[in-house]
Amino acid sequence: MNPALPPRPPETGRNPASRPGFRIAMDTCRLAWLAPPLMLVLAAVVATAGEASRNRSGAVKAAARVDALVERALFDAKLGANGPCDDETFARRTYLAVLGRIPTTAELASYVGAKGADKGLSLVDDLLGARGRESNLFNWWADLLRVKSRLPKQISGEPYAHWLKEAIASNKHYDDMVRELLTAEGPVHARDNGATGYLMRDRNMPEDNMSNTIRLFLGSRVECAQCHNHPFDSHKQKEYFEMVAFTGGLQYERRPREDPRAIPLMRAAQERWGQNGVRALFRTLEPSMTGIYGNGTGAAQLPADYQYDDAKPRTWVTAHAMFAPEMALKVETPRAAREPRRARNNPQRRRGGGPEATEIGSRASFAGWVTSPQNDRFATVIANRVWKRLFGRGLIEPVDDLKEDALATAPELLAHLAALVRELDFDLREFERTLLYTRHWHREACLPAEAPGDAADLRGPLMRRMTAEQAWDSMLTLVVPDLDGTLAPPKSPRAEMVYREHETLANATHEEILERAGIAVLRYTDPAAARKEQQKMREERRAEMSREFAGAGPEERQRLRAGRALRDLQRASDLPSPAPPGHLLLEFGQSERDLIDASHADATVPQVLALLNDFLEQRLLNNRSALLAKELEGAREPSAKVRVAFLAVLGRAPTRGESALWEPDIAKSGARALQDLVWTLVNSHEFLFVR
Repeated sequence: MNPALPPRPPETGRNPASRPGFRIAMDTCRLAWLAPPLMLVLAAVVATAGEASRNRSGAVKAAARVDALVERALFDAKLGANGPCDDETFARRTYLAVLGRIPTTAELASYVGAKGADKGLSLVDDLLGARGRESNLFNWWADLLRVKSRLPKQISGEPYAHWLKEAIASNKHYDDMVRELLTAEGPVHARDNGATGYLMRDRNMPEDNMSNTIRLFLGSRVECAQCHNHPFDSHKQKEYFEMVAFTGGLQYERRPREDPRAIPLMRAAQERWGQNGVRALFRTLEPSMTGIYGNGTGAAQLPADYQYDDAKPRTWVTAHAMFAPEMALKVETPRAAREPRRARNNPQRRRGGGPEATEIGSRASFAGWVTSPQNDRFATVIANRVWKRLFGRGLIEPVDDLKEDALATAPELLAHLAALVRELDFDLREFERTLLYTRHWHREACLPAEAPGDAADLRGPLMRRMTAEQAWDSMLTLVVPDLDGTLAPPKSPRAEMVYREHETLANATHEEILERAGIAVLRYTDPAAARKEQQKMREERRAEMSREFAGAGPEERQRLRAGRALRDLQRASDLPSPAPPGHLLLEFGQSERDLIDASHADATVPQVLALLNDFLEQRLLNNRSALLAKELEGAREPSAKVRVAFLAVLGRAPTRGESALWEPDIAKSGARALQDLVWTLVNSHEFLFVR
């Protein structure tokens, strides 16, 4: 037996019976015999109210502690905090941070007109429970986890995207989420198995995947150590391969001999079509045979060109964590000296595979160590990432390169945030609630300091450009009424098509598979006919989905109709990931999902041209059905029109000077001047910046 991690503490934070209000609710239920329907509803309301009360009171206390640590860091640096921002700025900032878009004029007016000292907290609570938050968080995670709709070799990334959306919608705790990604196993296209997409993103490259895992979840860039000892850190090449050993034996597809159908099918295909038939059969079966297989052998082999004194080339190493000397597995490794040369040169054997390797569950051991509450790095990295997402810059930068000598802007604050993540049982929604409850979040924004690490960054949230997704979704807010209501349903149609295709192939008969292979043979003999047959199959699948649509309920049909009518006017999270070539999202810096956190917010000339020639002219300025156009039409006086335009686009009323500048032009030129005003505001720095 391998040494196991200490048992996970009881998950009291996830047990409903441990929540305040639950006992009261149960006592109420005991009286349900008096009036069953009424009392059951009352019990549910009491339980929900108790949970909301716990969230509010606990988060307020936690936020006060965060504020105290921020102010202590400012005091030590002899700096003062910024004053509170106005209601309009707070609402716009919070909508962008939580929902990923600007507020509508109605939403802005509702918040500004609300009374009560705690209305800011109420806004945060409302937005944290809104569907738009799921859309916004998907964009952030998709950038980090490199979610792509299409992967090489006929593999779809839609199940991976679907898994991520469901994890966010269900508020899956961060440690559970990461553990699923690291231990996922089985067919990549199978229903409820989308977490396999994380390992499949680095297909046949387990070393690269380990580098990405350490960078993402442990905040260290160790990829240099794959080829040599790290020149700027303490990581050694041998230590790197000891980490890779945790995923030893990983396979990315089932071998034909592991599928009882494969051998007779290969013979039949060979007889009917020759070598083209075998190739076509493999192409047909590949999507169903591709997946993640192997729970980990705990062993890996050093490369043939290894040149350091601590080991010889091709030596087997066993799983041992870089950052935790005590985290090591006892593994009986294959004896390389007795293997034929051909076997020694096999990449699968170097990765801990082959007939002599024994699976010992090392992947699960690795995932348990990474996500353990005792692993300080795990909590620190995610706390730092979330802080950066909300406030503009990490307390340690870069957020994925936490060297031993790295200094945080406020070390005590970062340590407290990591402890808070653990205290909240890795519930990132509650962690976000705490940060948004702070006075720090309510302060006026400031420009970033010249270099990371300066306490001046703690005077208030940093002013920064919107992400590509925030910019796109904010422009849609000016066009589409109830934009969040158009979000695709949780049951992803694109992923559903992948699941059904996988299930169809898995349950297909011998002859049905050969029939599909026959279509694939046409790729080599008659490409035009092959395309025609594939188009026919796609149409049949769409027809099946349409029949289901006809049987859906009224609300579901209405939502789907709205989505189809909008077509390309969908929130960024509902578009393919990444967006199609030439899309405005890519122009504004959306990541192509090939590298971790590869998006950018740099200003470019093509952005202005894209706005001028595409979105603004076609979708907003010349679209009388756009939300902003209707609001402007409803404002009669030039002064009212100017006010509506400023509130809708910039989230604030115009100054006297701005009103005096635009009102005469609108009174004289009407619609043309209004279009000029809207174009100017959308292209302004003020619109594109989070302040």
